[in-house]
Amino acid sequence: MNNNIPGLIVDSIVRQDGTNELVGVATVTLPDVENVTEEMSGMGVNKFNEVLASEFNPLTLGMKFMGPTANVGFSKGKTTSLVITSSVDSFNKTTHEQEEKKLVCSIKGKLQKRTGGEIGRGNKNEMELEFSLTYYKLELDGIVLYEIDVFNKKAIVDGEDLYATTNNILG
Repeated sequence: MNNNIPGLIVDSIVRQDGTNELVGVATVTLPDVENVTEEMSGMGVNKFNEVLASEFNPLTLGMKFMGPTANVGFSKGKTTSLVITSSVDSFNKTTHEQEEKKLVCSIKGKLQKRTGGEIGRGNKNEMELEFSLTYYKLELDGIVLYEIDVFNKKAIVDGEDLYATTNNILG
């Protein structure tokens, strides 16, 4: 039983290729993990949406910068690896003490969209990037919450390997 109440993100850091810190990142929007659905119907069966447990809609990650920057090298259509590490605040229900946990998001994907932001007096001109992902892993204190690898038939959600049965059948 989890004895912690989730709190706020204390701080985060974004690293490209695991080492180079990206300076100026304001926020990162993690992917929505949404299952693919297929509408089903037939004789004697009303329409319903079949949820495909191990298939997901395309994953995207958004990254907003505090202002214009020349520190971003995601061009040439190459796959980018990012690791976003955060310290997450929580509160122990028994002791009422604050505890910090490590949240790690690892992604691989390609830059698909650049938004220039707004220009105006006093504006921050927050440049935004959007990545199309082929790999996404989210861990909280070493526990895998999500791991989706579109090229290697891997889909772990809430600790459950959704491809286990299929991979066993296929050998």
